[in-house]
Amino acid sequence: MNPAGIPGSPGFNSDTTGGGGGLFDFSSTITRIFGLSMFASIFTGGGDGVGGGGMKLIVLGMLVEFARRLAQWVYERFRLQYSITAEFSEGDPAYDWIINFITEEKVWRRSKDFRVSAKSSQRRWGISSSGDSKVIDSAEYVPTYDLPQLFWWKRYWIEIKRTKGMMGSITPYGGGGGSTGASIYLTVYTLDMNVLSRLVEEAKKKYYEVSRPHVIVHSVTAHSYGPKFYWNNVKQKPRRPLDSIVLPDATLESLIADVRDFLKMEDWYMTAGIPHRRGYLLYGPPGTGKSSTIHAIAGELKMEIYAISLASHFVDDNFLEQAVSSVPKGSILLIEDIDCAFSREEDEEEGFGVNFPSNMIRGQRQRNRRSAVTLSGLLNILDGVGSEEGKIFFATTNYVDSLDAALMRPGRIDRKVEYKLATKQQASALFTRFYPVKHVTPESLISEEKPALEEEKLVLLEQLNKEFTTEVPEHEFSTAELQGFLLSCKMMPEKAAKEVVAWVADERRQREEKQIRIEAKKRKQVERKERMEVEKFTNTLAKLNGGGTSQDTLVNGREAAPPPTVSRPINGSSGFVVPSTVASQVNGANGVHVNGVNGINGANGTSTINGINGIKVVKANGVHNVKELVAQGA
Repeated sequence: MNPAGIPGSPGFNSDTTGGGGGLFDFSSTITRIFGLSMFASIFTGGGDGVGGGGMKLIVLGMLVEFARRLAQWVYERFRLQYSITAEFSEGDPAYDWIINFITEEKVWRRSKDFRVSAKSSQRRWGISSSGDSKVIDSAEYVPTYDLPQLFWWKRYWIEIKRTKGMMGSITPYGGGGGSTGASIYLTVYTLDMNVLSRLVEEAKKKYYEVSRPHVIVHSVTAHSYGPKFYWNNVKQKPRRPLDSIVLPDATLESLIADVRDFLKMEDWYMTAGIPHRRGYLLYGPPGTGKSSTIHAIAGELKMEIYAISLASHFVDDNFLEQAVSSVPKGSILLIEDIDCAFSREEDEEEGFGVNFPSNMIRGQRQRNRRSAVTLSGLLNILDGVGSEEGKIFFATTNYVDSLDAALMRPGRIDRKVEYKLATKQQASALFTRFYPVKHVTPESLISEEKPALEEEKLVLLEQLNKEFTTEVPEHEFSTAELQGFLLSCKMMPEKAAKEVVAWVADERRQREEKQIRIEAKKRKQVERKERMEVEKFTNTLAKLNGGGTSQDTLVNGREAAPPPTVSRPINGSSGFVVPSTVASQVNGANGVHVNGVNGINGANGTSTINGINGIKVVKANGVHNVKELVAQGA
């Protein structure tokens, strides 16, 4: 019979033990739940000392972490949904709607973090200073919304939080290497999806009400990384009144009517099976009002402009396609100076690629090529697989003849509008706009004693207008040039009418001087090109003569440089091709020795090359198979 107080004996009763019995019951429970008998030995004894206590704490921490994760897993799968969360990504129009919405709702009053920047045309969604004398108008205070902001809207609690975008690394070309746009998370504490829909629609309505006095111009200055492309530079410009655009023959009114018809005929396009897109090309001399027309159309029709420059170093075919696909419907896609993306014929003629080494030709072509966008990539975004519908495409150019015919066909460019230099009618309209009767008094009518009557001012201004218009020649100056002159005579119509004659004469003189400089530059380029061809030709003769640099190999008193290349044969012979411009540069350079060379034209005499007697074969002894050949039409 075992003693009653010995553990493990039949007479041992756990109830008679001290606190160890409770701990034993806990370990038994753990063992039953997890099936891990090892925990029992840890909590029931044998673990006295520092090592045993540390093991107990480790196991207890593991159990607590396991319980926390288990509770989180159960909560995420079985929790009740009491809210709806929506994400708005920067670059999408809905992002601007929400930013404007929370600005109008004055959520910024609860924000404590602001980003301060000087005021400019760039839109940053700064807070309004109206009604708050503490805010100064010289800078913009933009709330960051990095911390969650809770506000009340139409019987619902709404929480908003913004995450920052990330800037990319610096590129070898300079500037930022791109960035990812920020995001706004908007949580509405309700299960009714209609509440979120009504909020978004109201935000859109308020956005267009705020933007109505301005023309919003989107552009992009760097690559954007991440799943979405976004236009990282947004500017707002004042709307331009239609009467401030001086164009002949109701050109502006016709364009606006055409765009309006396009916007409201989407169903007709779908029924007819025609892609719903339209392209316009505005071409003509610089300063004739092409860009101003586009801004006026966008302001009149409440459309936003998405402008992209093909000359940017980071713009290629893939980038262009992403940018165009992110333009929302009912917007204007603008590419200004579209001809600058590709080299013009006159640029190639002024280059030095002819008869040059291949590496120099490649370098010149790279300089002539002004964009990484190919013509194929541009055509693809206009009406190819990558094209988008519901958008209006505007392009401007100063050199319409340099554009490829494939770009000009209908379906890509549906309407072409020519802008010419100012007519007398446009000059008269400019004068009237600069000197309205209500705000301008001619200098001769200004009097402190007796103010001028409206009738007197009107009669005199009309007379001055006729004098001004008479002296302005037809189709010689752009409207921008005339406007520049009138700006120098602000509020002084009599001065403008009097000095326009001298201004026209001065402008003509400057143009003549500029034309002389251009022609002189072209002559120098031609002379340099011909001189280099002559040097190449004489270098080839020197190589055939054995590479000597005697006085006989001098052309125009200059010693020929070592030949850059070996001339190519004529019909398989060992002769060479004579450049076509040699005749204009080789002035009686007699005495070039060619010894022992096969295939030289006109041995033992002089051969006529391009009608000039200047190349003389002095020694042709031992020449085999000498034949009379005609060199380049000589």
